[in-house]
Amino acid sequence: MGRLLDEVRDRALTRPWLVLPPLLGLLGQNVLALMSPGRPGSVAASVLLGALMTVAVTTIFAELWIGDGWSVDPRRLRDTAVVFLIPYPLLFAFGLLTTPLAYGLLHADVPQGVATAGLYLILAAGKLTAFALGAASAIAAARRSESSGPLGALLLGARVLAANAVFFLLLLAGFWAFQEACVILTRALAPGLLDRFFTTVIPLFACVAFPIEAWRSGRLKA
Repeated sequence: MGRLLDEVRDRALTRPWLVLPPLLGLLGQNVLALMSPGRPGSVAASVLLGALMTVAVTTIFAELWIGDGWSVDPRRLRDTAVVFLIPYPLLFAFGLLTTPLAYGLLHADVPQGVATAGLYLILAAGKLTAFALGAASAIAAARRSESSGPLGALLLGARVLAANAVFFLLLLAGFWAFQEACVILTRALAPGLLDRFFTTVIPLFACVAFPIEAWRSGRLKA
Protein backbone atom coordinates (compact mmCIF):
# COMPACT_ATOMS: atom_id res chain seq x y z
CA MET A 1 0.00 0.00 0.00
CA GLY A 2 2.93 2.33 0.68
CA ARG A 3 4.16 2.15 -2.91
CA LEU A 4 0.64 2.68 -4.21
CA LEU A 5 0.33 5.78 -2.04
CA ASP A 6 3.60 7.10 -3.46
CA GLU A 7 2.43 6.46 -7.04
CA VAL A 8 -0.86 8.27 -6.46
CA ARG A 9 0.93 11.18 -4.81
CA ASP A 10 3.46 11.50 -7.65
CA ARG A 11 0.74 11.43 -10.30
CA ALA A 12 -1.38 13.96 -8.41
CA LEU A 13 1.55 16.39 -8.14
CA THR A 14 1.83 16.48 -11.96
CA ARG A 15 -1.87 17.35 -12.29
CA PRO A 16 -2.54 20.72 -10.65
CA TRP A 17 -5.96 20.96 -12.32
CA LEU A 18 -7.16 18.13 -10.05
CA VAL A 19 -8.02 20.82 -7.52
CA LEU A 20 -10.75 22.11 -9.84
CA PRO A 21 -13.32 19.27 -9.46
CA PRO A 22 -13.44 19.47 -5.63
CA LEU A 23 -13.86 23.25 -5.84
CA LEU A 24 -16.71 22.78 -8.32
CA GLY A 25 -18.21 20.28 -5.90
CA LEU A 26 -18.07 22.83 -3.08
CA LEU A 27 -19.72 25.43 -5.29
CA GLY A 28 -22.45 22.97 -6.23
CA GLN A 29 -23.08 22.10 -2.58
CA ASN A 30 -23.51 25.78 -1.74
CA VAL A 31 -25.97 26.22 -4.61
CA LEU A 32 -27.98 23.20 -3.47
CA ALA A 33 -28.02 24.52 0.09
CA LEU A 34 -29.71 27.71 -1.15
CA MET A 35 -32.65 25.78 -2.62
CA SER A 36 -35.76 26.35 -0.53
CA PRO A 37 -36.92 23.07 1.08
CA GLY A 38 -40.46 24.44 1.36
CA ARG A 39 -41.18 24.47 -2.36
CA PRO A 40 -43.04 21.49 -3.86
CA GLY A 41 -40.65 19.02 -5.39
CA SER A 42 -37.57 20.82 -4.08
CA VAL A 43 -36.35 17.75 -2.18
CA ALA A 44 -36.56 15.55 -5.27
CA ALA A 45 -34.94 18.26 -7.36
CA SER A 46 -32.12 18.63 -4.83
CA VAL A 47 -31.48 14.87 -4.84
CA LEU A 48 -31.43 14.76 -8.64
CA LEU A 49 -29.20 17.81 -8.96
CA GLY A 50 -26.93 16.46 -6.26
CA ALA A 51 -26.54 13.19 -8.16
CA LEU A 52 -25.79 15.00 -11.43
CA MET A 53 -23.30 17.25 -9.67
CA THR A 54 -21.52 14.26 -8.14
CA VAL A 55 -21.32 12.53 -11.52
CA ALA A 56 -19.99 15.70 -13.18
CA VAL A 57 -17.32 16.31 -10.53
CA THR A 58 -16.22 12.66 -10.54
CA THR A 59 -16.14 12.55 -14.34
CA ILE A 60 -13.90 15.61 -14.63
CA PHE A 61 -11.59 14.29 -11.91
CA ALA A 62 -11.36 10.88 -13.59
CA GLU A 63 -10.60 12.38 -17.01
CA LEU A 64 -7.89 14.61 -15.59
CA TRP A 65 -6.43 11.60 -13.80
CA ILE A 66 -6.53 9.27 -16.79
CA GLY A 67 -5.44 11.87 -19.36
CA ASP A 68 -2.57 14.32 -19.42
CA GLY A 69 -3.91 16.27 -16.46
CA TRP A 70 -4.19 19.53 -18.37
CA SER A 71 -7.12 19.05 -20.72
CA VAL A 72 -10.13 16.83 -21.30
CA ASP A 73 -11.47 15.42 -24.55
CA PRO A 74 -15.22 16.18 -24.91
CA ARG A 75 -16.02 12.77 -26.38
CA ARG A 76 -14.10 10.91 -23.70
CA LEU A 77 -15.67 13.14 -21.08
CA ARG A 78 -19.13 12.14 -22.30
CA ASP A 79 -18.27 8.44 -22.31
CA THR A 80 -16.84 8.65 -18.79
CA ALA A 81 -19.92 10.49 -17.55
CA VAL A 82 -22.13 7.68 -18.88
CA VAL A 83 -19.99 5.08 -17.09
CA PHE A 84 -20.39 6.90 -13.77
CA LEU A 85 -24.08 7.67 -14.32
CA ILE A 86 -25.34 4.17 -15.16
CA PRO A 87 -24.84 2.64 -11.66
CA TYR A 88 -26.50 5.58 -9.89
CA PRO A 89 -30.03 4.04 -9.85
CA LEU A 90 -28.57 1.28 -7.67
CA LEU A 91 -27.86 3.87 -4.98
CA PHE A 92 -31.42 5.17 -5.16
CA ALA A 93 -32.68 1.58 -4.92
CA PHE A 94 -30.46 1.01 -1.88
CA GLY A 95 -31.93 4.10 -0.26
CA LEU A 96 -35.48 2.98 -0.96
CA LEU A 97 -34.77 -0.44 0.54
CA THR A 98 -33.04 0.81 3.68
CA THR A 99 -35.29 3.77 4.50
CA PRO A 100 -38.09 1.59 5.95
CA LEU A 101 -35.49 -0.31 7.97
CA ALA A 102 -34.05 2.92 9.37
CA TYR A 103 -37.56 4.19 10.12
CA GLY A 104 -38.37 0.96 11.91
CA LEU A 105 -35.24 1.20 14.05
CA LEU A 106 -36.09 4.77 15.05
CA HIS A 107 -39.57 3.75 16.19
CA ALA A 108 -38.88 0.24 17.46
CA ASP A 109 -39.04 -0.66 21.12
CA VAL A 110 -35.33 -1.43 21.40
CA PRO A 111 -32.51 0.06 23.49
CA GLN A 112 -31.11 3.32 22.19
CA GLY A 113 -27.70 1.76 21.71
CA VAL A 114 -29.12 -0.99 19.49
CA ALA A 115 -31.02 1.52 17.36
CA THR A 116 -27.96 3.76 17.03
CA ALA A 117 -25.74 0.82 16.06
CA GLY A 118 -28.29 -0.32 13.48
CA LEU A 119 -28.53 3.13 11.93
CA TYR A 120 -24.75 3.41 11.82
CA LEU A 121 -24.50 0.04 10.05
CA ILE A 122 -27.04 1.19 7.47
CA LEU A 123 -25.05 4.39 6.96
CA ALA A 124 -21.79 2.45 6.63
CA ALA A 125 -23.35 0.04 4.13
CA GLY A 126 -24.64 2.94 2.05
CA LYS A 127 -21.27 4.72 2.05
CA LEU A 128 -19.33 1.60 1.15
CA THR A 129 -21.83 0.74 -1.59
CA ALA A 130 -21.43 4.23 -3.08
CA PHE A 131 -17.64 3.98 -2.84
CA ALA A 132 -17.63 0.51 -4.42
CA LEU A 133 -19.80 1.60 -7.35
CA GLY A 134 -17.52 4.60 -7.87
CA ALA A 135 -14.43 2.38 -7.85
CA ALA A 136 -15.97 -0.04 -10.35
CA SER A 137 -16.90 2.89 -12.61
CA ALA A 138 -13.40 4.37 -12.35
CA ILE A 139 -11.79 1.08 -13.41
CA ALA A 140 -14.37 0.85 -16.19
CA ALA A 141 -13.39 4.33 -17.38
CA ALA A 142 -9.73 3.30 -17.41
CA ARG A 143 -10.53 0.09 -19.33
CA ARG A 144 -13.13 1.41 -21.76
CA SER A 145 -10.82 0.81 -24.74
CA GLU A 146 -11.07 -2.92 -23.97
CA SER A 147 -14.86 -2.97 -24.40
CA SER A 148 -17.41 -2.08 -27.05
CA GLY A 149 -19.42 0.29 -24.87
CA PRO A 150 -20.09 1.60 -21.35
CA LEU A 151 -21.99 -1.50 -20.21
CA GLY A 152 -19.12 -3.73 -21.27
CA ALA A 153 -16.63 -1.47 -19.51
CA LEU A 154 -18.75 -1.53 -16.36
CA LEU A 155 -18.81 -5.30 -16.48
CA LEU A 156 -15.01 -5.31 -16.60
CA GLY A 157 -14.89 -2.91 -13.65
CA ALA A 158 -17.37 -5.01 -11.65
CA ARG A 159 -15.33 -8.16 -12.29
CA VAL A 160 -12.18 -6.50 -10.99
CA LEU A 161 -14.08 -5.27 -7.93
CA ALA A 162 -15.44 -8.76 -7.21
CA ALA A 163 -12.07 -10.48 -7.80
CA ASN A 164 -10.39 -8.10 -5.34
CA ALA A 165 -13.20 -7.77 -2.80
CA VAL A 166 -10.96 -7.91 0.27
CA PHE A 167 -8.57 -5.29 -1.09
CA PHE A 168 -11.40 -2.90 -1.92
CA LEU A 169 -13.20 -3.50 1.38
CA LEU A 170 -10.07 -2.55 3.32
CA LEU A 171 -9.23 0.35 0.99
CA LEU A 172 -12.66 1.92 0.90
CA ALA A 173 -13.47 1.33 4.56
CA GLY A 174 -10.13 2.85 5.50
CA PHE A 175 -10.77 5.92 3.37
CA TRP A 176 -14.25 6.33 4.81
CA ALA A 177 -12.88 6.14 8.37
CA PHE A 178 -10.20 8.67 7.41
CA GLN A 179 -12.84 10.96 5.92
CA GLU A 180 -15.00 10.80 9.06
CA ALA A 181 -11.98 11.56 11.26
CA CYS A 182 -11.05 14.57 9.11
CA VAL A 183 -14.62 15.88 9.17
CA ILE A 184 -14.92 15.53 12.95
CA LEU A 185 -11.57 17.24 13.47
CA THR A 186 -12.22 20.14 11.10
CA ARG A 187 -15.72 20.72 12.47
CA ALA A 188 -14.25 20.96 15.94
CA LEU A 189 -11.34 23.22 15.03
CA ALA A 190 -12.47 25.19 11.98
CA PRO A 191 -16.09 24.59 10.99
CA GLY A 192 -17.11 25.74 7.53
CA LEU A 193 -15.94 24.90 4.04
CA LEU A 194 -12.99 22.74 5.10
CA ASP A 195 -15.06 19.78 6.30
CA ARG A 196 -17.09 19.82 3.07
CA PHE A 197 -13.84 19.93 1.09
CA PHE A 198 -12.72 16.71 2.78
CA THR A 199 -16.05 15.01 2.05
CA THR A 200 -15.50 15.87 -1.62
CA VAL A 201 -11.80 15.29 -2.22
CA ILE A 202 -11.29 12.12 -0.16
CA PRO A 203 -13.95 10.08 -2.04
CA LEU A 204 -12.43 11.22 -5.34
CA PHE A 205 -9.08 9.73 -4.40
CA ALA A 206 -10.65 6.67 -2.77
CA CYS A 207 -12.99 5.86 -5.67
CA VAL A 208 -11.01 7.11 -8.66
CA ALA A 209 -7.29 7.65 -8.13
CA PHE A 210 -6.42 4.63 -6.00
CA PRO A 211 -8.50 2.04 -7.91
CA ILE A 212 -7.14 3.19 -11.27
CA GLU A 213 -3.52 3.23 -10.10
CA ALA A 214 -3.93 -0.14 -8.37
CA TRP A 215 -5.19 -1.58 -11.66
CA ARG A 216 -2.51 0.07 -13.78
CA SER A 217 0.26 -1.16 -11.48
CA GLY A 218 -0.87 -4.78 -11.81
CA ARG A 219 -1.80 -5.16 -8.14
CA LEU A 220 -5.36 -6.26 -8.92
CA LYS A 221 -6.55 -9.58 -10.27
CA ALA A 222 -8.56 -9.36 -13.48
